[in-house]
Amino acid sequence: MQSLWKDVTFGLRMLAKSPGFTAIAVITLALGIGANTAIFSLMNQVLLQRLPIKNPDELVLLRAPGPATGHISSDGDSAESFSYPMYKGLRDSNSVFTGILARYGFSASVSSNGQTDRASGEVVSGNYFEVLGVRAAFPEPNPTSS
Repeated sequence: MQSLWKDVTFGLRMLAKSPGFTAIAVITLALGIGANTAIFSLMNQVLLQRLPIKNPDELVLLRAPGPATGHISSDGDSAESFSYPMYKGLRDSNSVFTGILARYGFSASVSSNGQTDRASGEVVSGNYFEVLGVRAAFPEPNPTSS
């Protein structure tokens, strides 16, 4: 224990003798620790945390394989999709899944205060939040209340 204390005091004296080196070492350590913390926080949220929905391990993605099966439009990446009538047929005749929802992602230009930016959005079916077991951020207003 005595030897450890001598080593610590010797190290502190050496750092005090060269303040420029000490400042660079401390800044380098701070940046490294900060960057690692930020990267881990991002990876933890994106890769390690479960989705904040009801039963995320039971989600299934349905696709319509084949050339343009179910397509009503093409977005250029030959993505597999269902038309809305096809979705309604699957939803109404479903006897396997708890619920079936539909979603379609799109890009849009959003303008505010003279500034225009690109944004991503989704058109979703009416049962989207119910099937996922979550609440909408802005719930639909109650039509009976005035």
